[in-house]
Amino acid sequence: MKPPTVASLKKVSPDNLARLGAERLAAILVEVAEARPDVKRRLRMELAAEQGADHLTLELDKRLASLESSRSKVPWRRRPSFVADLEGLRALIAERLAELDAPAALSRMLAFMDLARRLDSRVRDKDGSVAAVFDRAADDVGRLLGARSDLRAIDGLVEAVARNPAAWAAWLPAALAQASPAILQALLARLRDRGEGGPGWSLILRQVADAAGDVDAFLSTLTAQAARTPAVAAEAARRLLAAGRVSEAGRLLEGARQGGEPDFGWESAVIAYLDAAGQGEAAQEARWASFERTLSVERVRDFARRLPDFEDVEAENRAFEHASAHADAGRGLQFLMDWPALPEAAVMIEARADELRISAEQAETWAARLRARQPRAAHRLLRAAAAAAFRRRDLATCDRLTQEADTIAL
Repeated sequence: MKPPTVASLKKVSPDNLARLGAERLAAILVEVAEARPDVKRRLRMELAAEQGADHLTLELDKRLASLESSRSKVPWRRRPSFVADLEGLRALIAERLAELDAPAALSRMLAFMDLARRLDSRVRDKDGSVAAVFDRAADDVGRLLGARSDLRAIDGLVEAVARNPAAWAAWLPAALAQASPAILQALLARLRDRGEGGPGWSLILRQVADAAGDVDAFLSTLTAQAARTPAVAAEAARRLLAAGRVSEAGRLLEGARQGGEPDFGWESAVIAYLDAAGQGEAAQEARWASFERTLSVERVRDFARRLPDFEDVEAENRAFEHASAHADAGRGLQFLMDWPALPEAAVMIEARADELRISAEQAETWAARLRARQPRAAHRLLRAAAAAAFRRRDLATCDRLTQEADTIAL
C-alpha cells in the first residue's frame, strides 16, 4: 500500500485529527469556542446529550426560544454562519435527540419549523439556503412521524399546521410520506374538526386526503363553483378514476365542460375517462382532435402507441404533414423539432422560411441541431432569422446570425 504523503497527512480529516489525541483536540476546541459562540453552543449541546435527553431538550428549548424571540436582522456577512448554525440545530434534534427520545424530538422539530415565519423577516434568503434547511426538517418530521404508532403524535402537527398553513402546504408531502394509514386518517379527521377556512386550509386538507387515499375527503374540500372549473375537475376526476369510480369522474368532467378551446388538463382527464369507460375509439378521436388543435407531441405519441404495427408509422407521417402545413409555421416547426423529425423540419424550412416568426435564440438552437445532417436547412433558418433581425434594426443580432450561417459548409 502506498504510504501517505506529507500533504495528505496535513489535510483536515477525521482520521488525521484523531491522531492528535483527545486532550489536544479538546484544548483546540475550547480555544475555538471562546471566539465562536455558535461552536461553543454546539459543544454545550453535545455535552448535554451525553447526560441524557432531559438535559439536551433543555438546551434545545433555550436555543429555540432565543431564535423565536430575536428581532434583529441577520447581515449578509453573517448569513452563511447563521445558516450553518440553523442546520446544526436541526441535526441535533433529528439525530441526537431522536436517538434519545423520539417523541421529544418530534415536538422540538415542530417548534423548529415554527421559526420559519420569524426568519422570513430576519434573513434575506436569495439563494434558498434557509428554505433548504426547513425542507430537510420536513423530511425529519416525516421520519419521526412515520416511526410513531401513537395517534397522540399528530396533536403537535395539527397545531403547527394551523399556525402556518401556507408554509406547511409546501412541507406536508415530505412530512406525510412515511406516515401510516392510521396516522393519516386521524390527522385528516382532526384537521377537518378544526374547521379552519380559506384556500390555504383547503389545500392542506387535499394534501392529507391524497396521502390517505381518501377521495371523498378530497372532493369535500371543493366548492360547487370550484368543481365546475376545468382544471379542478380534472384533478378530482383523476382521483376518482384511480379509485375505479368511472361514472362519477365522467359526470364531474361533463359538469366542467366549457365553450371555446378546452383546457389541456381537463381534456387529458376526459381522454382517460373515455379509456376507463371502454370507449377506446372515442378516446382516440379525442387525442387526434387535441393534437390538431394544440400540436402536442404527447397527444400524437399516445395516439400512435395504441395503434397496430405499421398504422402507428402512418399516424406519425400524418402528424408531420399536419404540422408542416399548419397556419402558424413557427408552431408547426416547433412540433417537428420536438419530435424530433429533422428531415421533415428541413423540408418545411426550405418551403416556409419566410413565414417563420421565431426568436434569434430559437433559430440558433435549431440550426445547431440541424447543421450536421441538414446543413442547407440550418443555413436557411439562420439567414431568415438574420433578415428578421435586420428588419427590426437589430444589427448586432443580424451580424451574429449571418456569421454563424457562413460557418456552415453547404
